[in-house]
Amino acid sequence: MRSDRGSVTFWTLGLSVLLLVFGGLAIDFWRALALQRELAAIADSMAVAAASGIDEEHYRVTGEVTIDTSRAAALGSVYAGSQDVELVDMRVETASDGSSVSVLVVGELDLGLMGVFVDEREPLTVNARATAVPLLVP
Repeated sequence: MRSDRGSVTFWTLGLSVLLLVFGGLAIDFWRALALQRELAAIADSMAVAAASGIDEEHYRVTGEVTIDTSRAAALGSVYAGSQDVELVDMRVETASDGSSVSVLVVGELDLGLMGVFVDEREPLTVNARATAVPLLVP
């Protein structure tokens, strides 16, 4: 006759290990999602700040609202520097006709348990992009 003594212990141990693994993966996933949301908020605000870099000289002469590329980049950089997030890369690009500005921000996240399944030497790269158009209110 076969004894089943101790089988509940092994099942409980196995389920506990699975629960810990999935919990660790969930924590990494939510950390990455939180970083992406934070970068998206920074990109949105940065784009609005950069879009306020209107070329005033051109506006005074022609009445046309266009973005000054260097001023937009400077305003975007100042805003990014005031944030409490370490950015790996940041780009402020103005459309060729000066009608809009696009911002790309990139951050990195060191993985915990998820690093077992991917190359743990490389952090997870998270990015966000936003575009803004200058608005002149009369």
